[in-house]
Amino acid sequence: MNHRFEFIRFFILLFVIAVIAETGCRENVLINSRLSPANDTVGVSDTFLSCITHTYLTDSILSSTNLGGIAVYQGVGCLTDPYFGTLTGSTYFQIIPTDYTSELYDSATIDSAFLVLPYSGFIYGDTTNYSINQSFQVFYLMDTMSINTNYFNYSTTPIDLANPLSEPYNISINHLQDSFGINQLSQDYPSLRIPLKLPNLLSHLLPAQAYLDSSNPIQYWLDAFNGICVRPTNTSKFTNAMPYFRLDGTDTFSEAGVNIYYHINGFPSVPYIEPYYFNTSVCGHYNNISKSFGHYPVSRLYSSRMPNDSIIALQNSPGPGIDVIIPGITKLPKGIIINKVELQLTMLPQYNSDTLFGPERIYALGVANSTYPVGLGAGTSYIIADQYPTTSLTPLTVLDGFEHNIVKNGNTYQTFTIDFPRELMASIAANNDTLHLQISGTTDFYGAFHMVAAGGNYSDPNYRAKVLIVYSKLKK
Repeated sequence: MNHRFEFIRFFILLFVIAVIAETGCRENVLINSRLSPANDTVGVSDTFLSCITHTYLTDSILSSTNLGGIAVYQGVGCLTDPYFGTLTGSTYFQIIPTDYTSELYDSATIDSAFLVLPYSGFIYGDTTNYSINQSFQVFYLMDTMSINTNYFNYSTTPIDLANPLSEPYNISINHLQDSFGINQLSQDYPSLRIPLKLPNLLSHLLPAQAYLDSSNPIQYWLDAFNGICVRPTNTSKFTNAMPYFRLDGTDTFSEAGVNIYYHINGFPSVPYIEPYYFNTSVCGHYNNISKSFGHYPVSRLYSSRMPNDSIIALQNSPGPGIDVIIPGITKLPKGIIINKVELQLTMLPQYNSDTLFGPERIYALGVANSTYPVGLGAGTSYIIADQYPTTSLTPLTVLDGFEHNIVKNGNTYQTFTIDFPRELMASIAANNDTLHLQISGTTDFYGAFHMVAAGGNYSDPNYRAKVLIVYSKLKK
C-alpha cells in the first residue's frame, strides 16, 4: 500500500470537511445553463460523454488528523453491511488534567470515575431499531502516543488486556442521545459514559499526577500516562449500526476523557469533579478501522476484469472508491463556451436503503496520463482545476458533490453530481482527449456510508454513469 499517496490524498481532500453540513439542491455551473445565451452566442446545446468505470480499494487512510476547526470523529463498534462486509472501529487517545496540582487528592477521597465519549449525533446504519445493543470496554495503553506521529486506520497500540479499566458495558446505541449529563451540573451532553475500575485506573493516574509540579507538567504527564483505548468488547459480534463519537468539543465537559468524582475528607456531602480531557493542542489520537469483505458482493467489484463495469460502489475510506475515465473530449465542437460539466452517478435502488444510506458528499481527484497535466507522470494524483484555490471554500459552489433527486420521464433518480467545468476547459486547451478521475467520500466518518451506483456499462441509460456537458457556440 502506498502510505505516502494516501497521506497526500488525505490533505488534498481535507479542506472540504468543514462544510460537510452544507445541504440542499443548487445549480452548480460555471455559467448557469438556464440563463439566456449572450449576444455573441448561438443557443445553448447539451451532450453526454460516456464513462468507463471501475471500483478501486483504498485500504489506507490517515486517521489521526488534528486541525483546528475540523471535528475529530471516531467510529467505535462492529457493523455488518450485507454488500460491503464488516466494519470494526476502536479509538485510541491521550488525555490531560485540568488541574496541575500534584497534591490534588491528598486530603480527598476518590469516589468514582467514568470514561466519557461525547456522541457525535451520527450513527451509520439502522437508527430505527431501538433494540440494537453494543458492548464497549476501556483499556489502558501499554505504549506511548504522540500528537506528532501519523497514525493510520490500521495502526495499533498495545493495551493492558489483563487489567482492563472497565467491565464490558452494554448500551442501546440508539439511546446515546438520551444519555445522562456527563458533568452532572448545568448542561446535558449526550455521551457514552462507562464506569471505570478505580484501582486499575488510579494505579496509572495517581503516579502521573505526581509529575504535575515539574517544570514541564504536560509533557511529563503524557510520558507517564500513556492513554486510553475504547473498543468493542467482542469484535466478532456484529450489529447493523455503528455510532460515531467526537473527541474534541467546545469546552472541557464536551470533550472525551475521564471524569474523577471525589470529596474532601470530612465533607462527604460536597462532591467535586476533576476532568481529564482530550486536548487538541497536545493530545494524540487515531481511529483504528478495519474491514472484512472477502465473502461479500463488493469483493467481486474489486476483482472485476471487465473493460467497463456496470455496477460501482463507494464508501468513506478505508473502503471502495469509483474510478472514472472520460474519453472523447477532443470530439466536442470547436470554439464552444462551456456552461456546465457534470459527472452524474446514480444510485441503484435495489442495492441501497434508508438504513444503509448514501454518503453526505463525494469528491473528485485527478489522475494524470502521460501528457496531461504537463509535468506530471502517468498515474500521479493531482488537484483538479475546479478545486483551486485550495485555501478557499468558494470552489465548493462549483464542485457540488451532493445527492440530488433528478426527474426523468416522470421517474425520480437519486443522483450524485460533481461539476468540473474548469478541468474540462483545461483539458480542451491542452488538446487532451481523456480525463481520469477518482471519486471518494469524505474523511470525517471513517468507513461509513453505502453507495452502490450504475457504472458506465449499466443496461438502463437512465441510470448509467455519464458526463453532461452544456455549451454555447460563438457566432461566426
